Formats: sequence, structure tokens, C-alpha cells
Amino acid sequence: MTHPRTAPLGRPFWVVWCAGAVSFVGDGITFGALPLLAASFTRDPRIVSLSEAVAGAGWLLLGLVSGVMVDRWRRTSTMWIVDAVRAIVAGVFAVLIILDLANIPILLMAGFALGLLAPFFDNASSVIIPDLVAGEALERANSYQQISLLLLANLIGPPLGAALFVLDHGLPILIDAVSFAVAAILIWSIRHASPPRERASNRHLGRELKEGLTYLWQHKLLRSLCLLLLVVNAVGAGIVAILVLYVLEVLRLPEAGFGWLVAIYAVGGVLGALLAPRLSRRIPVFASLLASMLVSSLAIIAFGIVSTFTLVAIAATILGLAGTWWNVVTITLRQRLVPPALLGRVTSVYRMVAFCAAPLGAVAAGLLAHRTDLKTPYLAMGILQLVATLAFAPAIHRELTANRSSH
Repeated sequence: MTHPRTAPLGRPFWVVWCAGAVSFVGDGITFGALPLLAASFTRDPRIVSLSEAVAGAGWLLLGLVSGVMVDRWRRTSTMWIVDAVRAIVAGVFAVLIILDLANIPILLMAGFALGLLAPFFDNASSVIIPDLVAGEALERANSYQQISLLLLANLIGPPLGAALFVLDHGLPILIDAVSFAVAAILIWSIRHASPPRERASNRHLGRELKEGLTYLWQHKLLRSLCLLLLVVNAVGAGIVAILVLYVLEVLRLPEAGFGWLVAIYAVGGVLGALLAPRLSRRIPVFASLLASMLVSSLAIIAFGIVSTFTLVAIAATILGLAGTWWNVVTITLRQRLVPPALLGRVTSVYRMVAFCAAPLGAVAAGLLAHRTDLKTPYLAMGILQLVATLAFAPAIHRELTANRSSH
């Protein structure tokens, strides 16, 4: 048996990884440029915030449906077709900006169209990994995915997008369109690497969606992890929602300090992704889940206790490391537990939980900060995550033990 450390990931995985990396760079560039573009059209904060909201509307409208379709269609085909369409949409939008024909309605329509397509690609790119690599190499494959996401979409892309926007308002969107086109071509080249899905004569959208929801709810381990994820994502959104004010008023840093802290978090995340496969070989799954949650909870609490940039930077690094460790472990566990025919639907439910939890956490953190101060929400959110972790720990341990015994 090939050792997990040396098990080859294979050409199809690396082609998909490169395609994802190219798309992540483009996404990050657009993320950094789009708010600036909206602000160049209007200084009305309602309109600017609406430009962000429409981009996320796709998950609310089609998140669950995309899971059904990903389970119906060949996953490589889903990815290259979606990226080809995104390349066309972004390309037309970029040309309109360059020709000075764009305006707020066009920006909102383009953002909405790209947002509707995103769930299909995101779901397919997540669930395709077990189709491409051997089971013993899943942790390593998922860690590489996390590295490209953190480095390219979060760390490099946004500041690059802002810099390109200064050169020409349409340039960041044009580069994003090119990135989609390159990704589509790459995935098309290995379009047969993922097996075709079984055709069923009695397909029904509602019935298929119910199958995925029922499987998740009846699987006690996945249900516990999903409910814990609800808390984790609410807490994560709360952290980000007031972070810029925390940086300015608690740490008393310049506006650029917000970018510094986000970059430090991303560096910690990359370290977590690099360490996750090694930690998974040495530490049992339950211990990994518990340790990553406990450590991240304590790091969040530290934000509410300390007030110096150095200590907060250390806490942010630890938070990024522990958060990515959790992601790699839970994604890999889900890929191993869920039957391939249901993986798209179960994954879409997980992502919908994250999408629904985020605004709740953001609003709660804002209200608490308004009533108290900017440090109290971090204390409260860290304690909430700590309590939730300890509450779900017995059920997760019991189900992991039962699952291991059954195999």
C-alpha cells in the first residue's frame, strides 16, 4: 500500500488544482476591485453594499439546486461549462467598463449572473476530489486546495485587484474573464477524468434534494458536524464584521492595518494547510476536530482580552492555522463518509448552512459591539464556539467510534 505522504495525486488532480488556482486569482482580483468600481459610480452606501449582496445571492437561490445538478452531471463537465459561461459574462462586463458604458444596473446584473453560476462550480470543485485521488491522499489534496484558496483568493488577489483598478477600471474584470477561460480550457482537457453520473429515468428535483437532506439529517455524525458548523460560521462572520473597527479603535492602527491582519490570518491558514496532512497521520480524527476547535476558540477569546498588535497578530495566526486544520479534516471526513452519488447534495447543504449563518453572526456581533464595546463580542463569540464544541464533542466522539467499529 502506498504511504499517504507519497501517494501520487495524479495529473487530473493537478490540472483541476491549476484551474482552481487560476480562478482563485481572478476571483480575488475582482473581490478587490468590485467595491472600488461600485464606489466610482456612487457613494451611496446602500448601493455599494447591494453590489456585494447580489454576488452572494446565487447561494441563497440556487445553492441547494446546484448540489442536485452536480450529482446528476459529470463534475468535470459542470466545471468547464460554468467557467466558460463566466468567462463570457465577465468579458462582456469588462468591455463595457473599458468603453465607459457600464453603470450601476449593469454592475448589479453582472454580479448577479456570476453569483448564480458560482454555486455550481464551487460544489463541483469540492466534491470532485474523491473522483481524482486515492482515499489515503485526500487530506493532502484538500490541503493543497486550501492553500491555493488562501494564498490566491485571499492574500494576493484583493490587493492586486485594487492596484489594477487604479491603472484601468476594466482591467481587473478583464483578467478575471481570462482566468475563467483558462480554467475552462484546462478542465476541458481532462473532461473524462471524472466518471459520468448514473442516469435515472425517475429524476425529480424535489425528491433528489430530499434524499440529500434526509441522508445528512439521519447521519448522526454529519448532522452534529453540520450543526457545529452553523455556530462556527456565525462566529467567523461576526469576527470579520467588526474587525475593521477593532483594528482602528482597539489596536489604533491605520486603515492599512486591516489588510495586515487579514494577511497574517491567511499566512496562518497556509501553515495550517501545510501541517494538516501530517497532523492527520499522527492525531486521530476526533482529537484533530476537538483540538482545532478549542485552539481557535481560545484565539478568538484572546482578541477580547489583549490590546496590542503583536499579541493579536499571534492570535490571528493561530486562528488561521486552526481554522484551516478544521476545514481539511471535516472536508476529508465528509468525502469519505458520503456516497459519491449524494456528495454534491450533502456538500451544498453544508455550504447553505454557512451562507445562512454568516449574516446572523455579523448582525449579532454588530449589535453587541454597539451595546458594549469592540472587545466584548470577541469574548462572547469565542466562548460561544467553545461551549458549542464541548456540547457536540460527546456525540461526535461516539459516532466516530461507531463508524470506525462498523468498518
